Amino acid sequence: MTDKDLTQSRRKLLLVAATAFVPMMIAYGLFFFAPDMIPKTTTNQGDLVQPSIDVSDRLATEGRWQLLIPMRESCLQACAETVQNVLHQTRQINIALGKNADRLGRGLVRSTPFPPAEGAAMKTDYPNLKLIVDTALLAELTAVASMRQDPADYHVFLVDPMGQLILAYPAEKVDKPLLLDLKHLMKVSNIG
Repeated sequence: MTDKDLTQSRRKLLLVAATAFVPMMIAYGLFFFAPDMIPKTTTNQGDLVQPSIDVSDRLATEGRWQLLIPMRESCLQACAETVQNVLHQTRQINIALGKNADRLGRGLVRSTPFPPAEGAAMKTDYPNLKLIVDTALLAELTAVASMRQDPADYHVFLVDPMGQLILAYPAEKVDKPLLLDLKHLMKVSNIG
């Protein structure tokens, strides 16, 4: 091999190495030295719960995504209409998921059980809705920062199949925005 061929071979090797390492070095530099250039926007419509809250010890997800609808005792009268609207919307969202409808569960979380007649009526009106009686879970849901449970600021929560509370949706976003997020999650997720 001549010196000219050896020089050309070294240049090609350096070019191949630079193709791999230069973008990595640029990314490293941007991440550590210019973090303001990293996009801060997301595509989710709900409010990201950071850090996520592990509710797997209180909620059996059965390997499915779960929508949790909290219902505090103080909310029974004040936001009954909001809760009824949210229950209806989440049922419609579940139906709208089509072939992925079985990947989503819905639960109404209360601290006290329903009276028998009222519980039977809920099961008749919403047959796939789980009635969850868990004071600690309800306290965790309502304790999420800035998520007061009153008619003006009512939230529905999304739990992933691993039991992590990840997103919160204000009542006005429990419609198409929630449906779009669920469709996206189910498209890109291999779990649930």
